[in-house]
Amino acid sequence: MRVFLTGGTGLIGSHVAERLRARGDEVVALVRTQSDTRFLADLACVLVEGDVRDTPEDLARGMMGAAAVVHAAALVYAGESWPRVRSVNVEGAAHVLAAAGIARVPAAVHLSSVAVYGPVSGSIDENTPTDAPLSHGDLYARSKREAEAAALREAADGRVALTLLRAAAVYGERDRLLTPRIASLVRLPVVPLVGDGRNPLPIVYAGNVAAAILACLDRPPPRSPRVFDVGLDHPLSQEGLLLGMGRALGHQPRLLHIPAALVQGAADLGERLGITVPGAGDLSLSRFARLALGDNPYPSRLIRRELGWQPPFGHEEGLARTAAWLTAERGAGRGGRWRGAGNAPPRGGYS
Repeated sequence: MRVFLTGGTGLIGSHVAERLRARGDEVVALVRTQSDTRFLADLACVLVEGDVRDTPEDLARGMMGAAAVVHAAALVYAGESWPRVRSVNVEGAAHVLAAAGIARVPAAVHLSSVAVYGPVSGSIDENTPTDAPLSHGDLYARSKREAEAAALREAADGRVALTLLRAAAVYGERDRLLTPRIASLVRLPVVPLVGDGRNPLPIVYAGNVAAAILACLDRPPPRSPRVFDVGLDHPLSQEGLLLGMGRALGHQPRLLHIPAALVQGAADLGERLGITVPGAGDLSLSRFARLALGDNPYPSRLIRRELGWQPPFGHEEGLARTAAWLTAERGAGRGGRWRGAGNAPPRGGYS
């Protein structure tokens, strides 16, 4: 199978490329001129220079002969302006799907996010409406909603069979956002634990998300657009995440419980003052508190039932792989003090 991939230098895209190449598929990766492409080159991917904001006609040239497109490129909680986020996440999705139609690629998987559901209470599945009011500053969720709409419009003529895959928070090797911050946190003398820490978090390992994308690629193209949530691979609590990452890095974190009421109150106050989560400029404190304090609301049953998705990696293995990559990055002088300094793109970059 020949697959055209965007976002291959990022977290999920790199795992998709790795799994596809491991089974002998050909990967044609769209990469920007300034991107670090060493990992993709080592996998013997075909590299095509370009940008998702290029015209569909330009993008289509690299897609010729592909059996499928995987669109994983995005700005994720980058603290950018709305025009910048929209140009990459929304217009980029429209351009990639339009190009797939021009190149007559039969199927496309568009990587979306459970953020599109907004602040909805209770269990959430693919039938949950995506019209709940969003926080004014939540540009990522807004862009992902609009990107889904753009992708659906481009696929409306039936030339491309479209699958939307909505992932929760993702960690793993080559992560620029979440993983380095968790690693920095577990190295503190005392590690804060929000609430009792036993609630299952909406977080998945990147290798399992990649396995879900391959499951979408391996089934016959759907006759109409399909939507799948990937919000739960294996249960992982906040306590399990912090202790697991700490152990994988050779530490035994000392946890300090912060009462849930105090966290929620501070988040509400911070949001009224316009404060966001440090290092994730458009992630609101209220969304962070809701995800950290509540149970994982994304059971992700449909993709298991319909596609037979069986997440191949447990979190113990996922955290061990992630820690090994972080340690290698630091040893190579690219990881700074576990902040991923050398791994992060310049401000305004994306994968």
